[in-house]
Amino acid sequence: MERPTTRVLAVLELLQAQGRMSGSALAARIGVDGRTLRRYIAMLEELGIPITTERGRHGGYLLVAGFKLPPMMFTDDEALALSVGLLAARGLGLADAAPAVASAQAKLERVMPGNLKRRVRAVDETVALDL
Repeated sequence: MERPTTRVLAVLELLQAQGRMSGSALAARIGVDGRTLRRYIAMLEELGIPITTERGRHGGYLLVAGFKLPPMMFTDDEALALSVGLLAARGLGLADAAPAVASAQAKLERVMPGNLKRRVRAVDETVALDL
């Protein structure tokens, strides 16, 4: 069984990915009842995450428009996949046109553990895009 903290973060991830979700759909996705879901929503709000609740037939929960996402927790494989994608974009010359590519890569590398940085550097040094 997943820990409550894991389920609370799952609620946040679902709202980020899906946008509006009904309470019943959200509760079913994380495997809890409606009362527990409401507790998890309250926990997120206490952490400063602005969640709007819309009542009615087409209502549900959603993040407030314009909410800046908090730092994400990536697994090593997810961070490596993102880095490889950003390195590929740089290799295609997109980093020059879109400074966000270089900025995103720099942010990722700042928070990566040393062993993961070495893996990313190894990929960067050994893989060449030939399009």
